[in-house]
Amino acid sequence: MLIMGVCPKTPVARRAPLAADLVMEPDSAPVPPPALVAEVPAPAESPFPPISFAEKSARQTIARHRQRMDWAMHVPEFESFFKEGLSQLGLPPPRRGIGLRGLVDSMMLEAKKDLLLWVLSGYRGLMAGTRAWRLAESWGVTRNELPWLDEDLPLSAAHWPEYSGALRAAILREHRRYKVAQEQLYILHHDLPGKLALRLVFDPAKRPDATQEGCLGLLHAVDKVDDGETPFASYAQQWVARAIRNYLLGERFPVHVPVNLASQLLREANQATPSAPAPARPERTLLQPRVPLDFVAAPGDRPLALPDDSAPSPRDLLNRQEILRVVQDMINQLSEKQRDVLMRRYGLGGGHEAETLMNIAQSIGISHQQVSMREKRALEKLGTILRPVIREMYG
Repeated sequence: MLIMGVCPKTPVARRAPLAADLVMEPDSAPVPPPALVAEVPAPAESPFPPISFAEKSARQTIARHRQRMDWAMHVPEFESFFKEGLSQLGLPPPRRGIGLRGLVDSMMLEAKKDLLLWVLSGYRGLMAGTRAWRLAESWGVTRNELPWLDEDLPLSAAHWPEYSGALRAAILREHRRYKVAQEQLYILHHDLPGKLALRLVFDPAKRPDATQEGCLGLLHAVDKVDDGETPFASYAQQWVARAIRNYLLGERFPVHVPVNLASQLLREANQATPSAPAPARPERTLLQPRVPLDFVAAPGDRPLALPDDSAPSPRDLLNRQEILRVVQDMINQLSEKQRDVLMRRYGLGGGHEAETLMNIAQSIGISHQQVSMREKRALEKLGTILRPVIREMYG
């Protein structure tokens, strides 16, 4: 029996929900089926901490200072003064493979500042008004400080002292800010050279020096840093590790060897085989190991020092000095006539040339045979006295 208005419940087959069936409620988010959830891998954690505000601020200050300095060092009117400035300031001059332009670009900011201030103090030529104002403006010089500067007129030598004075003051002011930022960034990562030295240097005696070289590499990294998003520690690690490896490379040689030449020599030595030996070159003797000052060689050992056939041994020098001292004492024991003949005959006493028997005989007023007899007796006496001394020295 059916009741009006009421329908009987008929079972209906259910289907799987679709994405279109998902309706967002006011206070809830749609929950997709498990099959529709994509598994996104978690980002890998960086071994370096995130960039702090102090690091970001210091990097911006250093990068801005370097950009100003680089622009000023590329002013065409200044380039002719760089070579003399490097000489006057005692900075390294251009060398083989590195020209003047490359050398100036690679200098640290402290050296660039000194060179730029030296050029500003000595320059007296003309400069285009547009370039002069752009240079001053880049360092924060205002119109109030240089009200007479006109971009349409060249900067004359008469106005240069006032212009350079304002520019020098601005450069020194900005450089002080750079030094504060440099110190701050260095202190934040001062432990990096020590950590890398422990990892790269296996000889404990070399770690202090390697750490110092790493500190210099850290300073180079501070000078070259930009204001990007890469953590400074990951960037500085490359500079510090390179400085430490270059130090270890230099320790392989008894004298200072350029890094490029040292790398080439070691690479040739490592790649050499009995069938393909390394090229013969004089620099290969630099690969001989160093000799400690307290090293005592056993009889028959191959010498470890660089050979110098023209140099006498220390023992021979001492023996020669000892013989000269003994000979001088023995000469003083000769008679006055014998000593005079012997010193004139062999040019002893300093500043005297050896004379012939005839010259000596004529100057003294005796015969040639008498001079020869005095010389013979003096040499026999010296031989008798020196024979035991020479036997003791040379066995």
